[in-house]
Amino acid sequence: MTSGRTPGRRPSTTRASIVDVALDLFARQGYEATSVDQIAEAAHISRRTLFRYFPGKAAIAWGEFDEQIQLMLEYLADVPENTPLRDALADALIAFNTFPPSQTEVHRLRMRLLLGVDELQAHSTLVYADWRRAVAGFVADRRGETVDDLVPAATAHAALGIALSAYRIWVAEPGADQDRLHELLRRGTLILA
Repeated sequence: MTSGRTPGRRPSTTRASIVDVALDLFARQGYEATSVDQIAEAAHISRRTLFRYFPGKAAIAWGEFDEQIQLMLEYLADVPENTPLRDALADALIAFNTFPPSQTEVHRLRMRLLLGVDELQAHSTLVYADWRRAVAGFVADRRGETVDDLVPAATAHAALGIALSAYRIWVAEPGADQDRLHELLRRGTLILA
């Protein structure tokens, strides 16, 4: 009996490849019914190796979110000073929520999971704190305030609410494309001062 792999070096493992395998399992079996051991086996790695890449199953579902926050910080740092705050935040939300069109259904699956699975919603409290801190930092810098001041903190919470509300609508619309998501995000930012 053969393993189906050719002899030689093992295929390289990346965080993205583990996420892809996990999302496929979540789609077929459901999040709750998929174990970390099953993900490791499907990714052809040991459980121990999986935990070197991710601290737990919830973090796998979130994928490369930390890296995306870093990209958003870089994006916001490059926004010209004369750009109105609302426009800057709308553009940042759209940039942050842009993905290759070929990944639309994978992204829709991920967002359904993140919005609908209790364990992932609980984990989102930690993940979204970093996102809000990035937005609040940008607003605070623009206003000469701190991230803990009312307007930067409230704006960050409002921007997150806009994104989550847009995603709830987007995932519920079969066949909605990225342009529709961007339209929802831009419309939502109209509430920001």
